[in-house]
Amino acid sequence: MNYPWFEEICKTDTVTQGDIVVNCPIPLPSGELFDAILDDKEECEESIELKNANVILLSQACDISNEKIDSLIVCPIWPLETLKASNSYYKSSKARESLRQGKEPSYHLLNKYSSENIKHEYSVVDFHRIYSLPKQYIKKIAKSIDIRLRLLPPYREHLSQAFARYFMRVGLPIDIDKDAIKKI
Repeated sequence: MNYPWFEEICKTDTVTQGDIVVNCPIPLPSGELFDAILDDKEECEESIELKNANVILLSQACDISNEKIDSLIVCPIWPLETLKASNSYYKSSKARESLRQGKEPSYHLLNKYSSENIKHEYSVVDFHRIYSLPKQYIKKIAKSIDIRLRLLPPYREHLSQAFARYFMRVGLPIDIDKDAIKKI
């Protein structure tokens, strides 16, 4: 049975979980804005910086389609080659295999995709940076993109599960002694 990873979406403002939005402007508040808010100032000269990033929608498809949310959760995606260039750990095939197996909690690997219209290399969803953007904002940007990719089931649910695992991690102050448990 064939389970394609992606489908191509053409110029529509319909968005759902797993949609990839390229060059999405992400507004980032400056430190001066936070200081102004904390000091109850009404004006701030430098308030917002726009950073373009390729992002993937992580909000649940049912919440989006049933109009239950006004903002969408997105995370940046990077080409695997970019991750390898910025983090020497991922240059080793052992580390990339760990990433492929889902053993790197802060990242999730997406498959490559190629067609006449679009080329998408192996890429990594980065859970370190999580943004919430207005749904209407994302829809307007999505509609301006000629052809974009949508991650399909079951791969988008797999991504959602990886995102949940990243958040549900619990670090214990004292773990069970692994040598002691072996002796029982």
